[in-house]
Amino acid sequence: MNTTNRIHAAAAGAVAALAFALTASPAALAESLRCAGTNVTVQGVDRAEVQSACRGVAAAVTFLASLGLDTSAAGELRLVEALPAIQGGAAAYGCKVKAENRIYVLTLSECGKLPLAPDLQVDAAVHRSLVAHEVGHHIAAANFRMAEPTIVAHEYIAYVTMLATMDKEARERILAQFPGEGFESAREIGLTIYLMAPTRFGVYAYRHFMRPGNGASFLEQVLSGRALATEDPPAN
Repeated sequence: MNTTNRIHAAAAGAVAALAFALTASPAALAESLRCAGTNVTVQGVDRAEVQSACRGVAAAVTFLASLGLDTSAAGELRLVEALPAIQGGAAAYGCKVKAENRIYVLTLSECGKLPLAPDLQVDAAVHRSLVAHEVGHHIAAANFRMAEPTIVAHEYIAYVTMLATMDKEARERILAQFPGEGFESAREIGLTIYLMAPTRFGVYAYRHFMRPGNGASFLEQVLSGRALATEDPPAN
């Protein structure tokens, strides 16, 4: 079975990294494009959507490289009508099949059926950020310096990548849905809030990342296992 990292829809209540077995092959993919400045190729049936996805790939690579991560890991991203089968059937926008070194993201039309929150539909700009989210997982996996990174460590990096690379207007729409200061410290960043409200988790993670003194420094702690090494904060 293959380990996956998944972007969960707001109503999904299952762990983002689960083992699953492929039960069907994706439909024929007519367009393939090596994204400029990256080692990632995007495949899909719609040329314009493939090109848009490549923008999301490139944005993620540029952002994470600026933070000191090695972004050279090769990968293939496929835009598909349905994700590979998953045990538990949790709703998701994308996943990575580690055994294949392949990323799957739902097409824009399919992502539009899974709102990030009740008032947050997925448009083209948000769809690119969902691609960036999965590329964030892909690059983070090649940079972790611990044997088994936690789900919250993976999701923190993926959501920060997603929101940091999102078009400003789309990001402001999402941030407006979840007002507040975000996580005030690493002690608050846990699996429970992610499982209950993944988009809220993502917004809070982004706001935490943007706090003075966090940013690249905190990301280094996450990658090294000095932060977010356990799934939930210790009880007080």
